[in-house]
Amino acid sequence: MTKSRIIFAAALVLCGFAVSPAHGRELQCSYTLAQYNAVIAHLEAEAAKARTLAARNPLYESDVAYYASVLRDAKQCVQNLAPVTTASR
Repeated sequence: MTKSRIIFAAALVLCGFAVSPAHGRELQCSYTLAQYNAVIAHLEAEAAKARTLAARNPLYESDVAYYASVLRDAKQCVQNLAPVTTASR
């Protein structure tokens, strides 16, 4: 339970600092590749739950859109950071 709370808190922090390039702003990736990977795994599970809930109740569709947006930003950060990590080895 504590581990999932830590991951969720990290996801919230990452979401707060990741700004979508689609809105005309630069994406700021200020965490490690491992942190982004952990958060992506957690967010994908939460997104699946939100999709299940949205299938039953349309009020959850905004949650699905939120998770999709945050996942897109986190995955973009992974793409941006991955070449830097592999090139430095």
